[in-house]
Amino acid sequence: MTLAILALAAALAAVPDAEIGEETSFGDWAVGCDNGLACEALSLDPEDEIGYSSASLTVQRGAGPDGYYRAGLRMFEDNPGNSIALHIDGELAATATASPGSELHHFDPAIVPHLVWRIANGSSAEIFDAEGGSLGPISLSGSYAALLYIEDRQQRAGTVTASVVIGDEPESRVPPAPALPMIAAMPTPGSEEGPAQALSLAEANAIRDEAQCYEDEDNPRRNEAFRIAHDTELILISCGGGAYNFSDFAFVRQGGGLRPATFDAPTGWGEGTVPPVLVNAWWDAESGVLGSYMKGRGIGDCGTAQSFVWDGSAFRLTEQRVMNNCRGSLHWITVYRANIRWVEP
Repeated sequence: MTLAILALAAALAAVPDAEIGEETSFGDWAVGCDNGLACEALSLDPEDEIGYSSASLTVQRGAGPDGYYRAGLRMFEDNPGNSIALHIDGELAATATASPGSELHHFDPAIVPHLVWRIANGSSAEIFDAEGGSLGPISLSGSYAALLYIEDRQQRAGTVTASVVIGDEPESRVPPAPALPMIAAMPTPGSEEGPAQALSLAEANAIRDEAQCYEDEDNPRRNEAFRIAHDTELILISCGGGAYNFSDFAFVRQGGGLRPATFDAPTGWGEGTVPPVLVNAWWDAESGVLGSYMKGRGIGDCGTAQSFVWDGSAFRLTEQRVMNNCRGSLHWITVYRANIRWVEP
């Protein structure tokens, strides 16, 4: 079967696209909101100054009048201790403490609204360990615009719930959080179904040859199959790779018929290729999740990560995290979420 015929089969099996939020930046701050209008803003290293800071200052806010409101410090290096002091414009602004089970040192929620105002309106910031030793600067360039972006997206600017553009409008003016999609997903079958069968070497090579895949002899060719439902197999065929990104074509086989896998969101490099391309793909049989992790560069401070589940006919996006700026942050901003309901076939 040629790739052209497979492309037609994929078009006939198309599903509506997931509505994905965006990640953007202002100065040295990145910000983004997901489809439920949960938003996050965080500090980055200045352009061409990677390693400028040992931490990222982070603000997270849920949608709706009573959405959660958090601020913290995400350390890039070894834990400096239980507490970290944040100074803004040369004065102590707040102290963050380590939280068990969290990657963040959190600030007291009671002071977050005022602290965010100081972050937005400050000129400079520096953090210190418990002994008063400097842990380095944090850039506030762009913080005002990034934090205002959140208030604008959540329609809370000018209300009593705002920290940047504070007003006297009641919290009831803030709309509730949008409902997240609910995906009816197929659970992964047990071992009694038998192992999945990879394509023959001739079939796999024919797909690679027609697509003119670049194959590095130092990277092993992938031809793997995974059983994702009692009558369905996922097949991944490698098509090129580099130092830290490895691309695979994704197919499904149902009832003996092979077709390109269908996704409700752009995958790989976002080019809408058929067959679809996944980058650094992995399948977790226990959780029933197909994931990809495309890095913008080797240290992993930018890129796109996606998670999908199988609904019986297509892979449906359950989470997407993005960082478009390669400027020191190993934490990527969530721009899409969905809830999952597992159903029996």
